[in-house]
Amino acid sequence: MIDEVLAELATFGVRPQVQFVWSIEGSGVEEEVPQVIHLHRTMLVADRIPRQIVELSERYSALTFRATIRHELGHALLFAAPRVARTPAFRRLFGDVRTKYRVGTVVDEVGRRIRRHGGLTNPRYRRVVSLYAATHPHEQFAEAVRIALATLGDRAEIEQWATRHAAGKHAVAQIEFAASWLASYRPPG
Repeated sequence: MIDEVLAELATFGVRPQVQFVWSIEGSGVEEEVPQVIHLHRTMLVADRIPRQIVELSERYSALTFRATIRHELGHALLFAAPRVARTPAFRRLFGDVRTKYRVGTVVDEVGRRIRRHGGLTNPRYRRVVSLYAATHPHEQFAEAVRIALATLGDRAEIEQWATRHAAGKHAVAQIEFAASWLASYRPPG
């Protein structure tokens, strides 16, 4: 599965020097060590989830192992080459990554947005790829990379994804930005 996602990334010309390690505490990437991607071991069973449920979950958070790998690669690449996060275009689409990162578990964060704000029925969430993306600019970007990789950056596929999941124009612009950034990505050094 990891090799398949890396092959998706290679279609953009990106071949990162990353190491995947198993974790028992969750998936993630540390900003200071972006070449190491931690994958929660229990995500392996997520791929047993029926396709219909996965499709319904697309706008909540990355639910499958493949989606999690895509998401975490978004973090790893951004942390390795953070200059883009300081550009006006990035800030307009995703926000300021210097915002304090107070993000809990995926379940807690998505649940909070459903309980307090009506979840996906709230129009403000049409602006982001998923409810989890609404937690912080880093998560918005990682979720946009997740969908950019899933669609291989194809504009028609991105539009179809947005239509299927009732995502707004701003979310489409985030995904297109991520796809364009991937296509021009060059690792530092």
